[in-house]
Amino acid sequence: MSSRGESGATDSRCLTSFGDYEPLILRAPSLESLQHETYGRFLRNSVLEPGVRLVLLRHGRNPSWPYIDTKFNPNTGIDLPMSSYDVIYSWFLGRGAESLVLHLEALDSFELTEGEREEAERLFPQLIARTTETIMALTRLYRGRCPFRVNKDLRLASAEEPAPEATGAGDLFCARALLLSRNEEQRKTGAAMLERVASRIELGLFDLEGARVPAQGQSQCMHMLFQAVPRLLVGRSECEPYRENLFQRSCQFIQYVLDKHYDPITRRFSEFIDPRTGERSEVLDPGHCTEFVGLGLSAIYAMEKVGTGMTPQRKNLFFRAKKIMPEMLLAAVEVGFKTAQEGMVKAVNNRTGEVIDSTMPWWNLPETMRAALFAALIADNETIQRECLAIFGKCHNAYFGKYLNRKNMLFPHQTRCGRTGEVLDTAPSVPEGDPLYHSNLCFLDILKRLET
Repeated sequence: MSSRGESGATDSRCLTSFGDYEPLILRAPSLESLQHETYGRFLRNSVLEPGVRLVLLRHGRNPSWPYIDTKFNPNTGIDLPMSSYDVIYSWFLGRGAESLVLHLEALDSFELTEGEREEAERLFPQLIARTTETIMALTRLYRGRCPFRVNKDLRLASAEEPAPEATGAGDLFCARALLLSRNEEQRKTGAAMLERVASRIELGLFDLEGARVPAQGQSQCMHMLFQAVPRLLVGRSECEPYRENLFQRSCQFIQYVLDKHYDPITRRFSEFIDPRTGERSEVLDPGHCTEFVGLGLSAIYAMEKVGTGMTPQRKNLFFRAKKIMPEMLLAAVEVGFKTAQEGMVKAVNNRTGEVIDSTMPWWNLPETMRAALFAALIADNETIQRECLAIFGKCHNAYFGKYLNRKNMLFPHQTRCGRTGEVLDTAPSVPEGDPLYHSNLCFLDILKRLET
């Protein structure tokens, strides 16, 4: 079997089926066992290094495509029709650039061949630059917005232009990517975009792009996704002018979700609220809940690590969040994780526990692992810490035992059935593979936290 073409940068391991892959099974994991170099090496070998090789392989097959090439079916590895290259998702532009930046920064810790490392160091900055240039072009074309879907020439894929007074996840993902740019103008644009996004979140002017579950009010998703911003600002002196303002927005949105979307008496988390009355819906998206916990605790950790702006109000908010978020995690997993099928369903009734959407996406397991680790590290008693680590273990075992596709470079199957456990050819939001955002950035966060 040939390798990656003329450059020879990617060896034949990229094209093997990984049929001999054996998942690491965790039994009663402890912080000490997770902090051992063996576990870190497993995460790199099973997720992060195959992800780098996949990007190199896909680019070698189609070097004219200026972004991460995810135009394949994650369940089969089979390429999507050529017509798929006429569609660009702004979600994936932003996610892809962010993931490439963070993988590039961690590259020295990966076991890659010399050729692979050199190719990644050459290619990734090129892909990042092309992607951020496209994001800038979108903001110029659409009055500061990044539409959910456009054609390859950046024309709208639907007739309706995004409203300039609103916002969506595409704007937030793209703004985060610009914030990480090496280009000062792009960083300034990203910071300004984040402030516009935040002001529209504050007013409730945001859309649910690509949602599977019909909205039943105002979702917490944008408040949650904003929590990914503070962790990007640590150790980046070029972002210092924007840091405190973005930290304050993060705190504002943590408090909003704790106040509006969670009932500490019943331990019910609601994905939606009525923006007029504040009434909480009965819909729980367990993965979105645990994603809020993981990103929220990572944001708090980042802000505490920087150490500036720690007013009494902020310290009180962090104390409150650290008390509530582990309980929030435990309650969501209790009703959302299906032990028999080894996965977490998309949506349940937070009052009755009845399953609303029985599909089990891949992304909610690593999101829950990130939440469980960060919660275990701040838990104020041994029982909570032990329960959080048990959640980490069962989500690890489900993800690495049931989702990684041995026939597709260990890229995860996107969806499994919550009734039978079988793999479903159902896309959670878009038909193509994820650009190393889920699950890779969760595992990069986990590794960083374990190693500090």
